[in-house]
Amino acid sequence: MRRKNKLIISAVGIAVLLLVFGTATMSATTKFVSPTKLDSGDYGEEWVNLEGVAHDLQTDGETTRFTVTDQNASVEVVYDGTLPETMGEGRVVVAKGVVKDDHVVAKELSVRAHEGDNNSGQQNGRPPAE
Repeated sequence: MRRKNKLIISAVGIAVLLLVFGTATMSATTKFVSPTKLDSGDYGEEWVNLEGVAHDLQTDGETTRFTVTDQNASVEVVYDGTLPETMGEGRVVVAKGVVKDDHVVAKELSVRAHEGDNNSGQQNGRPPAE
């Protein structure tokens, strides 16, 4: 009986290690893409880090929809979860998630520190030049 228990414990341990390794590898191989690159490439069902400027924020309960833009293209992002405190119109964000058809379903959302226009009259975290 002891040998069987050791075998079961070993198998569970190996499964947990493989799960942790797979998750870590998936995060390490996730591509950073801009809306232009995502719009012009084939990223169907891939994990990506979509980086750009947030616009058109709409929150309905726990679900938030917004558009991430760059100079040339826009991509819709759907995010279920608590928004970062610094999230706002014009802020540079990174939406980490899966590409689904023409939008990204984000599992994690971060806002770049001091980038974008979130405060009235301030750009990049600094007051406007006079």
